[in-house]
Parts: sequence; C-alpha cells; structure tokens
Amino acid sequence: MSSIFDTLALNCRKITLNDYRLQMRIGAYDHERLGTQPVSVTAEIWVKFSFGQERHLSEVYDYAAIARTIEQTAASGHIDLQEDLADRIIIALLQDPRVAAVRVRTAKPMACEAAESVAVETFRLQSSDLQRL
Repeated sequence: MSSIFDTLALNCRKITLNDYRLQMRIGAYDHERLGTQPVSVTAEIWVKFSFGQERHLSEVYDYAAIARTIEQTAASGHIDLQEDLADRIIIALLQDPRVAAVRVRTAKPMACEAAESVAVETFRLQSSDLQRL
C-alpha cells in the first residue's frame, strides 16, 4: 500500500521554501504581545503537472507566491498560535487550483530557552483532490 506522498510524487512537482525567516507578532502569552519575535516557516507545495511538456514561465507555479503569502499572513495582525499561522498560510496557498497539497512547518526559536525552537507542522490536501489521488 502506497502513501499519499508516493501518490503526490507521481502526479505533482514539489516546491519547497525552506526556513523563510521573518519577525512577526505571534504568541498567546502576555509577554509575547509586547512586540514581534522571530519565526521561520518552511512550506512544501505539491503542484499538479503534465510531465514532458515544454512550459512557459506564465504556465508554472510562481514560487515567490509562497513568500508573499507568508508575508501577507504575518502582516495581517497578531496571531496567537503557531497552529493558526500554519492553517492560514495553507488555506491561502490552497486557493490556487493547481496546488494539490501543502505542508507548512512554523518554528519559534525563542519559545523554549533550552531548545533550538518549538515547531508545528500541518499538512492538507486540496479538498477536490481527496478522491482522485
């Protein structure tokens, strides 16, 4: 039995934006509401494609859109939880019908002094692709 990731690999290209770093207003604790803190986001996007066809730039997924989506989400106002940050990014990225699936990992390096960071990871399939893949 193959996994969903095996199926995605056969039908999609995976685009990854690794460790995109930004300062943003995030956190549920009072001290976290006083200013911004560093956050890193890794986003993996599985984009449907037809193998072996020549393409033009206008026909492929603009991976700069991933960074813009992260920036816009961060700029939308204070977000209490990393889980909500990841969900909002995923919802926005899934608006493109070419996107079959998205995995987002957010990390807060200042959340735990004894650790490099505290991270949350969420994966979602495009709802229209649930039955076909």
